[in-house]
Amino acid sequence: MDFGISVYLTKDYNFHQNINYIDMARQHGMNSVFTSLHLPEINYEEKLDEFFALAKEVKSRGMNFTVDISPYTMNVLNSSVDNLKTFSESGVNCIRVDYGFDLEEISTMTRNEFDIKIQINASTITPAQLEALKKFEADFTRISSCHNFYPRPETGLSYKFFFEKTKLLKSFGLPVYAFIPSREGRRGPIYDGLPTLEMHRNIKPGIAARHLIYTRLIDGVYFGDAYASYSEIKEVMDIDPEIIDLSIELTPGISCEEKNIVFAPVHTNRLDTSDIIIRSEESRGYAKIGEKIKPRNTVERRAFSVTIDNEKYLRYSGELQIVLKDLPADGRVNVVGFIPEDEHILVSQINPGTKFRFRKG
Repeated sequence: MDFGISVYLTKDYNFHQNINYIDMARQHGMNSVFTSLHLPEINYEEKLDEFFALAKEVKSRGMNFTVDISPYTMNVLNSSVDNLKTFSESGVNCIRVDYGFDLEEISTMTRNEFDIKIQINASTITPAQLEALKKFEADFTRISSCHNFYPRPETGLSYKFFFEKTKLLKSFGLPVYAFIPSREGRRGPIYDGLPTLEMHRNIKPGIAARHLIYTRLIDGVYFGDAYASYSEIKEVMDIDPEIIDLSIELTPGISCEEKNIVFAPVHTNRLDTSDIIIRSEESRGYAKIGEKIKPRNTVERRAFSVTIDNEKYLRYSGELQIVLKDLPADGRVNVVGFIPEDEHILVSQINPGTKFRFRKG
């Protein structure tokens, strides 16, 4: 999994701030940096030297450097689709191409002699365009894809659209990257976050990153905003892609036996899954270790409740479930907690056989 940050050459950011931010991200294990030379706010005459200095610093730290360009900025950098030497010499590993380049030009760039990777726009690509890249003999081993970020509220991708586009790109064997916003350091001039998915605009970046990672389709996650905070970067870098972490708000009076089941090291959704509940495969085994589960808080089971069957459910006693649809109260089922609303999107990533666990919300 690739993790990265974005830095910018607009007047709101100076060179030393960018380098300090890069160093903080690197110290946390992030390995990539993205910047854009395709922004109307950039004064290229003033910023070219700064761009080359930035590229040098990123390269010296052993990090990958991706730059978003247009035909205009390619000319400014004294380059062309069949001559990427300037990018190679400056330390750029990957060029993101979007508007202004045709498919034949993109194909030509993939065959560059410097092994520079070419990144296409994952949000706008079509099956016909991918087939055309094949026709023009593009080197697909040098192509990756990255979704857009969307500064204006209401314009970000829907999850359905994102999922379909990402599946398409993966069917062609291409890596796919996406952006998450920061809530503590947002880029102007809009200052409303830079997410790929609209549903991520105002949630914690750690949740947004987990949502993307748990799809098992994404190869890299980048902060679109600058500057994300220390705690936001740490939260993203602490994600375990192999197990879905869920916060839980416990109900008052929960017993020690119930807590032991909830906070067991791992739960696995059964392979014979239901569309009404998620069932922990291990939980009844955890229950046998402790005391019997007494009836308690046998109230209505709202969607995204966490429940444990009590001793009245006989051999099902101790089974932990996540409720997906509103269900009535049942004297045999204890409601032990609730998953916070901003993490409901993570529950949708629990498929048959998926491992999950809880942490206190």
